[in-house]
Amino acid sequence: MGWEVLLFVPNVIGYIRIVLASVAIVFFYHPVPCTILYGISILLDGIDGYAARKLNQTSAFGAWFDIVIDNFSRGLLWCLLYKWGYLVVFVEWVTFMSTHSRGSNWKMPEENFPTLVQLVMANGFKSPLGCYAVGSLHVLPLWMYMYEMRVLTLTLGAPDIFMYIGIAVFTIGRTICLSVEVFYVYHYIKHLVDCHEK
Repeated sequence: MGWEVLLFVPNVIGYIRIVLASVAIVFFYHPVPCTILYGISILLDGIDGYAARKLNQTSAFGAWFDIVIDNFSRGLLWCLLYKWGYLVVFVEWVTFMSTHSRGSNWKMPEENFPTLVQLVMANGFKSPLGCYAVGSLHVLPLWMYMYEMRVLTLTLGAPDIFMYIGIAVFTIGRTICLSVEVFYVYHYIKHLVDCHEK
């Protein structure tokens, strides 16, 4: 396996996701096309993993590339939405660096990890809590965009309470993610300090 890994179907889906997210941002002030394009990019994130397993096209590059795309897409949206959006982006990139320093099995929590981390990370995030947390990680910036631009209110007549409930639900999930991110960053810093002491 060499450079052909770049043309694996899951990675081609990744290239499409980058284009979709980028074009969505071009339409930032046109809420309906932006929401649709960004939403499709999120949906494709679930399909690329399925395609990788189904076609036996999993790769270290693909696992890395998938998270790069996620951080790139969410980062664009967070930074355009809020002045403090770069703080979310910063946490996600530092977490990415901290987790991937563990190698290809970074998704496998150790027995001494906190219970919450183990529950979220169980079966490669495919636990109920993991799906909720990671789903919120992806959906919250899009939901906040739809709230700020009043997408559902103006196009579907959705009441504000519906948007507020979504914000609450996805913020709780994102907070669960944040607690796992903080733990992994702490764990990596501890590893670096321990290496220095040796």
